[in-house]
Amino acid sequence: MQFKKSLMTVTLVTIGGFAAMSSANAASPTSSSFGVSMDVESICTIDAAPLDVVLATTEAGKATTAVTATTNLILNCSKGSVAVIGLTPASTTSLDGTGTLLGGDLDAEKVAYKLTSGSASGTAWGTTNTVSTDEFADYATAITTPIYLTVTSDADVTPGAYDDTINISVAY
Repeated sequence: MQFKKSLMTVTLVTIGGFAAMSSANAASPTSSSFGVSMDVESICTIDAAPLDVVLATTEAGKATTAVTATTNLILNCSKGSVAVIGLTPASTTSLDGTGTLLGGDLDAEKVAYKLTSGSASGTAWGTTNTVSTDEFADYATAITTPIYLTVTSDADVTPGAYDDTINISVAY
């Protein structure tokens, strides 16, 4: 009987050991983790560059202060951005938004103009007096900013074509 008790004890201890090992293995699975990150850069792009402005034809020597045309600058910028737009006429590199259409004799004759926003009679728009957009709601929603060009002098010049280029800077 002693032998049976010993055998039974050994059997129970062995079964208990296997049960303990398998439950220890089942209770402790291995696990791990990893992080995920991404940097989102601020961006502001010109969605549609302004179209060339073609002013109405005028007669030589006539007052041209009523000659005005407009074009639009369309920007897409990062959510929460406010774009600050500066305009610089190539003819004068003026920081105040005033320029000259060059043409006539040796491209040396000038017809003065100014760039404005909001209306033709507004304050000249250059780089010292910039125009700011509203805050962008999201990148997919473009903001359109009108640019007005108004002739500010008489066209008392040699008849012909007169032109200039406007450089745009956008800070955000």
